[in-house]
Amino acid sequence: MGIPDQARAGRAVTNALFNMVPGEMLRLDGPYGLAHIVAYSTRPVVCIAGGSGLAPMISIARAVGADAARELDFFYGGRTAADVCGAEHLSALPGWQQTLRYHPVVSSPEDPLSAGWSGETGFVHDVLARRLGDRLAVSEIYFAGPPPMAEALQRLLMIELKVPFGQIHFDRFF
Repeated sequence: MGIPDQARAGRAVTNALFNMVPGEMLRLDGPYGLAHIVAYSTRPVVCIAGGSGLAPMISIARAVGADAARELDFFYGGRTAADVCGAEHLSALPGWQQTLRYHPVVSSPEDPLSAGWSGETGFVHDVLARRLGDRLAVSEIYFAGPPPMAEALQRLLMIELKVPFGQIHFDRFF
């Protein structure tokens, strides 16, 4: 039972969890950030998630999704195609693939676990910039995920695109 060995290859945390023995202590550390819904905004919304950042971004999407007329673009970055998830949660929301668009991205398309992937490839922040570009400056942007992703998004949004800081909401994992 559990994840097959070939699917766990290169995943240090998963391997550590599967190799734990009963009674061994596990310490978890949570997000430190600002990813809370801005209820009064009518701007289009962009959610970007990677790894366990999916859960808080799904929550944001559900809160925004109640307004089917509001534009929402949801980007999810995974290392392999096997890591891509979230569509099953988002597809139940109003406006699926009309006002709510899902953009999965794979950063390691050459990995055997990405066999057959025909979607977007590269780093999620690069795909985001290419797909939405100047529109980001007029959007509420929410993101959560691993530190390298969060740092790349902060650099892109705050420094390169000069998106107003008040429109950027994120959870950063340390």
